Amino acid sequence: MGFYVLIHWVSLGLAGATLAILLGVVVRQWFRQRRAQGDATRRESLMALALEYIEEPEFLPAFKAQLRPQDQRLLVELFAGLLPKVRGDYAEKVVHLMREMGLRDRCLRQLISPKWWKRADSAAVLGWFNEPQVVTALERAMDDPQVDVRLEAARALTRLGAVQSVAGLVARLAVVDASHSLGVKEIFRSLGPGAVPELINVLDSDVSGHVKMLAADALGHIGDARAVPALLKLFHAHARGGGLSHEAVNASIALRLAVMQALSVLVDPRALNAILAALEDPVWEVRAQAAHCASQLGSDHAIPRLAMLLDDEHWWVRFHAAEALFRLGETGQSALQRAARSASARAAEIATGLLREKGMAV
Repeated sequence: MGFYVLIHWVSLGLAGATLAILLGVVVRQWFRQRRAQGDATRRESLMALALEYIEEPEFLPAFKAQLRPQDQRLLVELFAGLLPKVRGDYAEKVVHLMREMGLRDRCLRQLISPKWWKRADSAAVLGWFNEPQVVTALERAMDDPQVDVRLEAARALTRLGAVQSVAGLVARLAVVDASHSLGVKEIFRSLGPGAVPELINVLDSDVSGHVKMLAADALGHIGDARAVPALLKLFHAHARGGGLSHEAVNASIALRLAVMQALSVLVDPRALNAILAALEDPVWEVRAQAAHCASQLGSDHAIPRLAMLLDDEHWWVRFHAAEALFRLGETGQSALQRAARSASARAAEIATGLLREKGMAV
């Protein structure tokens, strides 16, 4: 009987321990929820006080008198969300308030917090203080082991116009996972005309296709015509795709597409031959983007190839080709009229549909 009694008491002990753990989890969750509710209520009060000060700066002493020790944490979170939504004089008033409240110094200290989200929030807020000490701290944060902190530091440095080099951004950001790719693309797009020479160098350097796509996208977004020769060189280098591995082929396709997207923004006559070649690309996404690019460029030289694409097997290619022809004026619209009466069912359908949509008789 002793053995069974032992099992009985061990079972009771395990059950009791399990209940204790569950109770602890429930209590902890309850405290977290209560704190979150309290924080939300307090944050609303702080926002009202901050907005009152911004309108009436002489109330700053009264504002400070109403603060509690734990409010600085909430103020950092509050301003991290508020600053991206304000502009001009209003933004300057918000930044002045933050400096007066000692939040800049708090954020500088929090850049070495053991909690990564505090480091990220601090980096985001510091992007509004254009001071040497802040820039130095943000540059150190670019080496943070947490990618979210590096992204916020890079955004902050970009906003301040204090990015030291594109190569530095590439080394720290271009290797992040896909879930952060949009954030990285946004940062590269924000670099501005001053970064164009370095971005052009990236296109011709020994880096991954992903990095070159980031550079091509940024150059198109910045809209500087100096990028056109390098983009065309990149396109022609990847138009010859023979003997490549499957992974390399996919990278080559993505680069051709990125170049066409950039050229659609840059709208430079030097791109005509590349656009004409892309209209015959074996990949339908590239053909569709090239058709859009041709419509932006406005050259009649593309009309014969665009007319051929009205019979393309992919609907999006046919649609972009039809749109391009319409935008190319009378000659392109005449090509659409002929296609609407042609023997090709696909070409006739897309041409007829677009002409009717534009209010033109078929």
